[in-house]
Amino acid sequence: MDYLVLGPLAVHGHQGVDLTPTPPKVREVLALLLLRNQTLVLTSELIDELWPDNPPVSALSTLQTYIYKLRNLLSSASDERSAILRTRPHGYMLAVPPEHIDSHHFDRLMGEGQAALSADDPGTAADRLAQALSLWRGPALADVTAGSLLSAYATALEESRLRALELRVDVDLRLGRHRKAISELKTLVGDYPLHEEFHVQLMLALHRSGRRPEALDVYQRLRGLLVEELGVEPSGKAQATHQALLSSEDTLEVPIPPTATITVAGGGGGERSQDEWRPVAPAQLPPDMVGFTSRSGALDKLLGALVEPRADSTPVVAIGGMPGVGKTVLAVHAAHTLRQSYPDGQLFAQLGGSTSKPADPADILGDFLTAAGVPEDRIPVSLDGRIGAFRTWTAQRQVLIVLDDAASAAQVQPLLPGCPPSAAIVTGRAGLGGLASAVHLQLDLPSTADGVELLQSMIGRTLTGGETRAAELIVQLCGNLPLAIRAVGGRLSATRWPLKKIAERLIGATRRLDEVIFADMDVRDRLLASYRRLSEEERHLLRLLSLLPSPVFTAHGVAKLLQSDSEMVDGLLLHLVENHFVRVLAQNADEIVYTFHELVRFFAQEQVERELSYPEESEEGTMELL
Repeated sequence: MDYLVLGPLAVHGHQGVDLTPTPPKVREVLALLLLRNQTLVLTSELIDELWPDNPPVSALSTLQTYIYKLRNLLSSASDERSAILRTRPHGYMLAVPPEHIDSHHFDRLMGEGQAALSADDPGTAADRLAQALSLWRGPALADVTAGSLLSAYATALEESRLRALELRVDVDLRLGRHRKAISELKTLVGDYPLHEEFHVQLMLALHRSGRRPEALDVYQRLRGLLVEELGVEPSGKAQATHQALLSSEDTLEVPIPPTATITVAGGGGGERSQDEWRPVAPAQLPPDMVGFTSRSGALDKLLGALVEPRADSTPVVAIGGMPGVGKTVLAVHAAHTLRQSYPDGQLFAQLGGSTSKPADPADILGDFLTAAGVPEDRIPVSLDGRIGAFRTWTAQRQVLIVLDDAASAAQVQPLLPGCPPSAAIVTGRAGLGGLASAVHLQLDLPSTADGVELLQSMIGRTLTGGETRAAELIVQLCGNLPLAIRAVGGRLSATRWPLKKIAERLIGATRRLDEVIFADMDVRDRLLASYRRLSEEERHLLRLLSLLPSPVFTAHGVAKLLQSDSEMVDGLLLHLVENHFVRVLAQNADEIVYTFHELVRFFAQEQVERELSYPEESEEGTMELL
C-alpha cells in the first residue's frame, strides 16, 4: 500500500483502491503515526493531539477504538494483520516500509538533488528536485485536523518543500533557464511575499532576460513590504543583488566555464559568434525494467550494432514490433548496458508516435539542448538552427540518444546525430523503414520459457511444483506477449492468488483482454492506439478477418469471400502486417499465408461488437462492410 501525506491524506491499496479513513479523528491518528513511522507514539501524545484542551473521561477507550479501526483498515489488503500497526507499552507504532510513504521519496530525491549540486552536476540536480516536487499534491495534510504536533510536522514538511523550490529554481538559473523561471517566481513571490530568496531569484531571472528595470522594481517592493510589515531592511544578499543590478556587474550573468565553445546557428538564418555554454552530461534514461529477458539474441544483435558500428555512418538501431512486445524495455535495457560506452550523456525522448499528436522534433531538440546545458536564450528558434546546434554538440561527444515510440522516419531524422561517435536507438510500431542507414531489428514474441521467466520475476519468487505448468499455460493464454504477461504478473503479485486461479480466469473469460490489465499495463489501450492510426479500409478488413472461422487465411481466400479484387486485398493486408495487426505465417510458392496474434483477434472482435452496438459512433460505411 502507498501512504500519502504531501497533500490531502490518502491511503492507496492494491490496484489503486482508496483505503483512506473518513472519520476526522481516525485520520488524525493515522497522520501522526505515519509521520512518526517506525517510532513509538505515546498514548499520552495521541490523546493530547486529539483532545488538546479537555480530554473526555473515555479518551483512552475511544483512542483504542480508533486504533482497532485503523488496524482493520490497514491490514485489509495484507496477510500480516499484526505487522502494520503494533501495540507497544505506553503507545503504538506504525511499521510501514519507508518506500511506501511519499514523504520518504521526497526526502530521498531531495538528498540526491543536493548531492548532485555538491558534485557540480546541475542537470541531475534539476531532475531529482523536479521529481521531488512533483510528489506534492497540495499543502501537507491539507484535509487533516491538526493539533500542536501535527501542525509542527506539517510546517516542517512545508519548509522542506520551499527549500526544494529554492534549490530547483537556483539550478534552473544556473542552467540558463531564466526566461522559463520568471512566471513561476512571480507566482511564488505573490504566495510568499516575505520570502526574500524568491525575490532575489526573480531579480536575477528578470535581469538575465534583459528586464533590469523590472528587477529593480522587485527589490523596491520587497523593501517597502519588509519595512512596513516588520520594520526591517532586506537581507544582505538581497541588498548585494540590488547593488549589483545598479552596477550591471558580471557576477549576475549565467556562470559558464570558458572551456566549452561552439558556433550556434541563429534562429534568423545567420550565425552567432562563438557562444559558450555549460558542459553537462545529461542522464535521462528511465529506470531499467525488472525481469528483462534476452529475447533469443535480440539484445546481442542490438549491442553488436552499437559497440562495433560501421565507421562511415552514425550507429542507429531501429526496433520494430507489435504493441506490447517489449520494444521500449529492450531499448532502455540496452541503453543502460551501454552507459559506460557513452560517458558524455544519455538522452531520452518519448515521441508519441502511437498518439494522435506526435511530438514536434523542434520541441524535442529544444529539450535536448537544454539538457545539454545550453542557456535558453541561446537555443535557436528555427528547426534547422536547432538541428545544427544539436549535431555540433554531439559531433565531438559520445552521446547515446533513445527515441521511443516514433511515428515515422521523417520525425526521427532531425533528432539523429550527424556522425559518430554518438549513436541512437529508435523504437516504433511502424514507419521506420525510411531510416535507410539504420540496423533494423524486428522484435518477435519471446519463447514460452522466457515468458515464464518474466512472469516469475514479476511475482518475485521461484515457482515450485505444479506452478510451472500453470505459468506456462498463463504465458500461452497471453499469446506470449510481454505486456500481457507483465499485467498478469502484476495482478498475481498484488492479489497473491494461486497461478492456477489466474489460468482458470483466462480460460473462462468471455473478454480475455479484461484479464490482462493491471495499473497502466493495458493491452487493449495499446492496440486501440495503433488501430486508430489505420485507414478506414484497413479497419474494415481487420474487423471482417476476425469473424473468419479460422485465424489462418490467404489474400486469395479473403478476396473470394468478399467478392473483391485480390490486388486490393493484398495491399490492405500488407499495411496490416506493417502495423502488426496481422502476421505472415508462411510463404508458399504461390501465395502468402497470414494469421492473427490471439489477443489481436480478440481485440478486432471487440471492435465488431462496438460497431454493432454503437452504429451512430462508427465511421461512414462501416455497417455496409459488416
